[in-house]
Amino acid sequence: MSMEISVQGIETLAETLRRMPQAAARALRRLGEAVKLEAAGYPPEGPWNQPGPYPARWYQRHFGPRWARRDGSIGGQNTSQNLQASWRVIERDAWSVVVGTPVSYAGYVVGEEQARFHADHGWRKLSDVAREVVSQHGFEYVKEEIEREGG
Repeated sequence: MSMEISVQGIETLAETLRRMPQAAARALRRLGEAVKLEAAGYPPEGPWNQPGPYPARWYQRHFGPRWARRDGSIGGQNTSQNLQASWRVIERDAWSVVVGTPVSYAGYVVGEEQARFHADHGWRKLSDVAREVVSQHGFEYVKEEIEREGG
């Protein structure tokens, strides 16, 4: 699952960036890293992450589903692919970066096909995270990188 971030918008800015592709690439890389940092954050744990007596079931982060057995022992399956640590930023070219993860279930946790219970437990969609980061920092990063290059 991944999301592309591209430079679009004001023609004057686009023309400046065409003359300074290294500045554009650096700004996009910074945006990609900021999206990665936000996407890698987990929401606070809740009751669904807490063990309990039989017949309780819960999800243990970085492990997978767990359950209390009648005999007092704890069962579980180590199914976690460690979403938090799996995020990557890949530079496609001077005009785009891809922020993504190879985790097979990521689309159901942070993707457009997000399961309702993940939303209810505080998981944010990658697209919402990316829009927020780009709107908060996009022009700031581009401006700083253009100034850094002497533009």
